[in-house]
Amino acid sequence: MSDLSQSIQKPPYPSLRDKGSLLAYVRYFWRDLVLLAAFFPALSLMELMNRPFGTVRNLEIAFDSKIPLLPWTVLIYHSWAPLIITLIGYYLLRDRELFRRYVLTMIVGQLMANATFPFFQTMVPRPEAQVAQATDIFSRLLGLTYGVDNPYCGFPSIHVILCTLTIIFVWQLKGAKTWFKVLVSLYFTVIAITTTTTKQHVVLDIPGGIAYALAAFLLTKPLIKLLDRKVFGDQYR
Repeated sequence: MSDLSQSIQKPPYPSLRDKGSLLAYVRYFWRDLVLLAAFFPALSLMELMNRPFGTVRNLEIAFDSKIPLLPWTVLIYHSWAPLIITLIGYYLLRDRELFRRYVLTMIVGQLMANATFPFFQTMVPRPEAQVAQATDIFSRLLGLTYGVDNPYCGFPSIHVILCTLTIIFVWQLKGAKTWFKVLVSLYFTVIAITTTTTKQHVVLDIPGGIAYALAAFLLTKPLIKLLDRKVFGDQYR
């Protein structure tokens, strides 16, 4: 990671040696922090939708039955959150323009998915009895996941939306080593796959998540330009 840090030029932030530096930092970052604060409510909004609405569909296909249940992959499945938060913080300190585009696009992608669920609700059949009977630690962790997460809101997969956008934006991080971009891309691809090995999603939820991520990426471009012009346009942008 030190090679990566050295390869990226740090933006000119207010100096901590200056008088009133705390105020300068507040003026410098407050818009970014407001944007970041909006990310978490958008993330938790799915819990309001994670229940049956109208016609509940089952999108299982034959290939789903060929994918084994791998309880240990629940660790990878849940690793997306700390990794995305880490990347958000890194972008904030290294490339604030990329930070804004990344966070705003993820918010839009989640809102698009949440707007879909009430009109196209799906349920993922889960092997809850099989998991409950197992005694290994990974099955117990997966059982806890089943206990706190209802089996609805499958299509599109928000997990896959955020993983896809993470892969897209890491390749736009200027100065980052290729190995770092490849590593992030491969790992978040694996996270997307674990949505099926934990039986939290079915196969069709993955292309659905990819499609929504690409649509969010395209639809957010004009919004980002508007925010850059209207909100982030002064010397503290």
